[in-house]
Amino acid sequence: MENTARKIVALDQARIVGHIQLEPQDCGQMPVPVAPVAPQASSAFLTEWTRFAADASQLRREHNRISSEILALQAEKRWEDIIELFHPVEEKTPELVAAGMEVDIRSKVAFALVRLHRNNEAIHTLLPAAARQPDNAMIRYTIGYAVLDELFTARSERRLIPGKRKKELISLAHDHFAAARALRPDSVTFCYREAILFKEIEGKYKLAIPLFEQAIVNWEQQSRQEQEQRHQQRPKYVKSLYHLASCLLDAGRPARSLQLLEKLEQEDRDRNYLHPVFRHFAFGKVLHALNRHQEAIDRLETAGHAAGQEQPTDFVWELAARNALHLRQVDKANHYIARVPANRRRPYVRWTEADILAAQGKVHEALRVLQQCGERDKRSRHVSLIRICRLQLGLKQYDQALHAAILAVRFCEETYGDPSKEAQFWQAASLHLLGKNREALEILTILADGHFQYPHFQRLIDLVRTAQTTESNESVTKQNTPGRNLS
Repeated sequence: MENTARKIVALDQARIVGHIQLEPQDCGQMPVPVAPVAPQASSAFLTEWTRFAADASQLRREHNRISSEILALQAEKRWEDIIELFHPVEEKTPELVAAGMEVDIRSKVAFALVRLHRNNEAIHTLLPAAARQPDNAMIRYTIGYAVLDELFTARSERRLIPGKRKKELISLAHDHFAAARALRPDSVTFCYREAILFKEIEGKYKLAIPLFEQAIVNWEQQSRQEQEQRHQQRPKYVKSLYHLASCLLDAGRPARSLQLLEKLEQEDRDRNYLHPVFRHFAFGKVLHALNRHQEAIDRLETAGHAAGQEQPTDFVWELAARNALHLRQVDKANHYIARVPANRRRPYVRWTEADILAAQGKVHEALRVLQQCGERDKRSRHVSLIRICRLQLGLKQYDQALHAAILAVRFCEETYGDPSKEAQFWQAASLHLLGKNREALEILTILADGHFQYPHFQRLIDLVRTAQTTESNESVTKQNTPGRNLS
């Protein structure tokens, strides 16, 4: 019995020591010499602890009670009650914190904070736990997830996060997602979440692709039994197929994207992890890119009819209209655009609306739509201006077209710090049609040096060079004509 008691005391002490990590604090100052500390000073708390050995059992019972209470509240989704009772952890459970036994409680409280989108508090709650248990994959993952949710919440609430702070948050999320993945490399969810950070928050689809691919591999290499045991990861597998298809479409690989969507449709049959509206819309986008316009329309009509009464469908009908325009079904395209209420037509819907009006021969009405759109649009005004330029070139209003192109170039310079290369192309086209080929060639040469790719770009360069050569030859001929300088 005495030996057993000694073993239990030793085990308790080992657990206590394992929970505490004493690390040097870097305050950004020069190190200050410190007098040597007696070895027993750093472990003084152990001798203090032995006086109250009976408290170990009490603390374990308290930890188990709190943990069970939180689990019961979680089952009823009573997130506010969890926070009211146990947040902040340092104030509500100081004995557990002092004993280094509160990590599990921190994790559960942080989860409740995330559910209420109090993400910054969740992050601050978890960081001490991550420092104490750096090999705890779920804590690392939850910190990354809290950051991701904060970034999405700020976007949906149109709340601005200062640039420096946003970079810090993104870096923090990547650090902890990467640590979680290293600890559990076979996790579907961990790969999926970091890929979403790259794709949806940073717009870096090329960096998201390998992570979505890894999430898919992690699921598909599991046995059926393992998939049943980890069934909660299946929705992330299905969504990884969807997002990877989207990334590959952006990368110019629509055929591979279509293969992934076909697999998604099989895997998501009768489950609807992905809403039918988004699934059919994704098919519509890929089929549009493959110039299979009628098939795209069929998918988009299905998407539109699958939407709930209050669910937005403007993006569905706008794409359907564009496919109909490609098939020269102008009336059908107009019918689709009419499905979007006039007061809810965002700029990209207005651009297609203008294309339809132009296709109907109503060019002046199309110009009015684009001018109104450009006046209200603070983010993509240059798109409306470029379309105005093109329509005015068709009307042979070359001066007005040049003015619109110059405004588009300036808008991008002032708003984004760089000129729109597409706007510069149309600026050069307008200058050429005005007979100002030297100025046009200067712009086109800069674009060519930057490896600009655009339909008929090389053809325009050839036209401008030919025109300038002709003008130079005519100038020389006139100068050499006898009697030209006679008064």
